Amino acid sequence: MNTTQSTIATTSSPVITITLESVGVFTGILVSLSVLGTLAVKLVNNLNNISISITQIKEDLKEHADNAEKIRELNHKFDLHVQDYINRKDTITLLIAQVTQTVEHRTNRLYTSMKDMENFLQMQGTFKIREFQDLRKMEEEDPFNKL
Repeated sequence: MNTTQSTIATTSSPVITITLESVGVFTGILVSLSVLGTLAVKLVNNLNNISISITQIKEDLKEHADNAEKIRELNHKFDLHVQDYINRKDTITLLIAQVTQTVEHRTNRLYTSMKDMENFLQMQGTFKIREFQDLRKMEEEDPFNKL
């Protein structure tokens, strides 16, 4: 009996065997890489947002510093104006007091001179003294009470 056998020539090339388990591992790797990529993108976006926020804060701080300097200058100018106002008020108060004092002094001198003249004329015998209001006392009284 002659039997024929068939032989198949095989070449030794690497063979990749795809099984359900290897597909699951490969899919798991792809999902993990996509999750890691997404996390990396979110991290980069967050870092960019933080960098932009820091830049805006720096600009705001510079603007605030400029405004604070302007406020300091305005405050200094205001203090100067207030001091100038106080000095002028004091000067005017002193001038008014000086004028009031001068007027009172001259009024007293005039009153004294008038009394001296009245006394002199009364001593001559030709002058009769009339009653008159003392202007100095009139300022102390309220003139509207006489109505």
